[in-house]
Amino acid sequence: MITKLRLVQHDCVLANFSENLNKHIALCEQAIRDGIEFIAFPELSLTGYLVQDAAQDMAMHISDERLRPLCELSKHISILCGGIELSDDFAVYNAAFFFEDGVAKTVHRKIYLPTYGMFEEQRYFRAGQRIAPFESRRLGKVGVAICEDNWHVSVPLLQALQGAKVLFSMVNSPLRIDFQKGKIGVAEVWQRITRIYAELFSVYVVFVSRVGNEDGLSYWGGSEVISPEGVQLAALPQFVESTLDCTIDLAAVKRARLRSPHFLDENIRLVSAEMQRILSNA
Repeated sequence: MITKLRLVQHDCVLANFSENLNKHIALCEQAIRDGIEFIAFPELSLTGYLVQDAAQDMAMHISDERLRPLCELSKHISILCGGIELSDDFAVYNAAFFFEDGVAKTVHRKIYLPTYGMFEEQRYFRAGQRIAPFESRRLGKVGVAICEDNWHVSVPLLQALQGAKVLFSMVNSPLRIDFQKGKIGVAEVWQRITRIYAELFSVYVVFVSRVGNEDGLSYWGGSEVISPEGVQLAALPQFVESTLDCTIDLAAVKRARLRSPHFLDENIRLVSAEMQRILSNA
């Protein structure tokens, strides 16, 4: 399976769903004209990050009529974007929405909500309780990890163990400078994370990251695609709104695993047994 993928590294307007939606529509329409088959946006791309108390007002079910334009566009292109979900029981989640073939297909809810330093997500969102890939006609099984999820190896590991061969890392990463090195310290960490996961699990890792400024925070971007062998295939510059096109060929996963089957040797039963032992002793 070979798929033409586009990453959107863009800024958005805080708490302005209509303006952000219009930007998504325009970008999707352009991608369709360019022959792109799958388009991916950063975390909370429909709302902005620091929504705080407005999260409840902006939350919507994936079948909400306001998302109908993305549903319609997905007849021509698969769409993965970030938003705030209102569940059937009226809980509010930081989520990824997936649209394909004219259907609002699925939601991934962010599992790990940072509430330290500058972050306050647990004040406004519920934590997701399920880690599972979803099926895409154009990319096969796809896993999603939203920002902080990537800092917990369980999320990408469980996605890969269930058959995901492409892992999307949807991110709003605020700028933090390492003044001793004169570099963006957090960017170096993200680059290590994406390469390690790609090589350990023999999967594509698609890092799609926001740029722009919002209420005193700056976002640095640096979106990239990493091969199943841990090699950067394509990348966008930091701090620039732009798009990135890349071809995803699932045969590369096959080649990586035939060359080195370390991921296939993962002993799931042993891990499960040890987890049970740890929990029983907790």
